[in-house]
Amino acid sequence: MIPLPTFEQLSTVPSMATTALLFAIFWTVSLPLAEKKIALKLTDAAWWPGAVSPTKSMMYNFGYPKEPTKRFPDGVTESLARDFYSGTISICVAHALCATPMVPVLIRGWEDSSDFIKVSFVLGTLADLGFDIYDAVQLSIRAFAKNHSKPIPIEFWVILVCMHHTTALLLVMPLNLHYVHRFEYHQTAVSLLYAASACYLAGAYKFTLNVYEKRKDFVLYKIIVFFQLAVLLYTRVYLWFPAAFGLRAHMKEQNDTTFFYGATVMVTIFSIFNLVLIVDGLGAAAKWLPRKFPKSKEEKGETAALVRRTSATGIVAPALQMLRAYEAKRKFRAGVKLVIATNRLSSHASSISNNKKED
Repeated sequence: MIPLPTFEQLSTVPSMATTALLFAIFWTVSLPLAEKKIALKLTDAAWWPGAVSPTKSMMYNFGYPKEPTKRFPDGVTESLARDFYSGTISICVAHALCATPMVPVLIRGWEDSSDFIKVSFVLGTLADLGFDIYDAVQLSIRAFAKNHSKPIPIEFWVILVCMHHTTALLLVMPLNLHYVHRFEYHQTAVSLLYAASACYLAGAYKFTLNVYEKRKDFVLYKIIVFFQLAVLLYTRVYLWFPAAFGLRAHMKEQNDTTFFYGATVMVTIFSIFNLVLIVDGLGAAAKWLPRKFPKSKEEKGETAALVRRTSATGIVAPALQMLRAYEAKRKFRAGVKLVIATNRLSSHASSISNNKKED
């Protein structure tokens, strides 16, 4: 058995970087194996055929094409949906595994924790950092490699790698070096990891329910929607804002200007992102909670449409919508500039032609 390092031994840049890379290797080996086993079990699961459609809908909400494209020649196949679903389950488990070693510090407090508990917290954060390294690399390969067997849309890559994983990649080691003793850091790390795990596991379970034929499943679906909203409100509003602004205020008191300004930018971006998620969750709850069990063919069709629209409630879909809106604005402005430039070029050419005729 490999002995654990002491907190002092682990609290250096080389030690943390090495540990994070070792965790990245661990995830690189273990997660694909876990995903493969889950995917194999799905083929034999009686409920899986009914979960394929909502899983595909979630993928569409995440930027996957509804029709075959050059990058997705067969569109979103059952096999691709199965891999996506199994990947979601694996990531949820990984998040929970990373958060669990951090819990004792959150309960006991930094000053009252033993060296072992402090090391456990740091290892938990580095395990998450290792996961972010692994996932950023494998998603980048899938996004840009030609003819990859499991491609992902570029928009999905931008949201997960550029906007999500970069938070941990940029902040975990500096926070471990300078603010590892702060309760706000402990609370935020544990709550967000567990929240992501719980929300997405619940969301994955949601797809196994037959909300069109079974009243019990319909009620359970609504309970899960409420649960997801409650988790979002608790972690991303009630816990997030006091912790984030409290840590930022502490940095200001310490005259740590580098961290203060960096934290201000990150807190602002993440707070906006959290509020977008809350609005999305409130919208889903407002549509689902008052809804009655569908009886007619028309009502079942409306319920199916609602399942498709709200299948990605929780994290990526709202951000993807923001990204698409920005991209649409950018394309519109580029189109306007092109029209103006073309018009000017045409006017200039016409002027030259008229001058030649006069000569």
